[in-house]
Amino acid sequence: MSIVNIYQKARTQGFIRTFELLFNCFVPASLFRFSMGDIYEFDMDVLANLQLKTNEEFEVRCVTSPSDRQQLRKITWSTVPIETTQNDIGYAVFKKGTDQIVGGLWAGIGTFLEESLAIQFQFESKQVWLYCAFIDKSARGSGVYKQLISFAIADLQARGYQQTLGIVQPWNKVSRRMHEKHSKRVCGRVSAIRVLSKVWIFERGNLSVDRNVVNRIEDPAIVKIATSI
Repeated sequence: MSIVNIYQKARTQGFIRTFELLFNCFVPASLFRFSMGDIYEFDMDVLANLQLKTNEEFEVRCVTSPSDRQQLRKITWSTVPIETTQNDIGYAVFKKGTDQIVGGLWAGIGTFLEESLAIQFQFESKQVWLYCAFIDKSARGSGVYKQLISFAIADLQARGYQQTLGIVQPWNKVSRRMHEKHSKRVCGRVSAIRVLSKVWIFERGNLSVDRNVVNRIEDPAIVKIATSI
């Protein structure tokens, strides 16, 4: 990453967020990791009914084939263990009339594992977890992210999900603005500090954790988010 790119990222996402990304590139999680995230509940009715402009260049589809799911995982940079996401629902932005994916997101159901921090979120049957949203720079500025999130939320409502959740670091300015604009509430905050194979976990708000100290990464703590349904 060049100095110019680092500066541009710092201006849009914040200097703390940029430092975190650089730090994580050079320091492996097996040595040290720190993370803090606010958990938001999206306003599903608002998002499902966004007034969108007709987009002649891109279209959104739910991906089901193994090849499309693999391509979506690659472009969204998903580091979530693939064996834990077999039932997750993928939504992709395609260049219209092609099989080329230029963005997308994932909806996690049942559980979501933050492997490097030994945290496993556990969800109720009506809860769903949005993660790894990404739009390639070639498709940005066209309103396609609104198209993506609106399509995904409407589809999740049709499947019977009633509470959509997502997490963002408080210093990630871009993501925080989007979450605040389209959310009902902040459910709480979860923080984790990992040193070698030991993790300390802290929570506040409408969250619960089964233990605050994890001694083995292979045995993650379970975090639950109180339902508002």
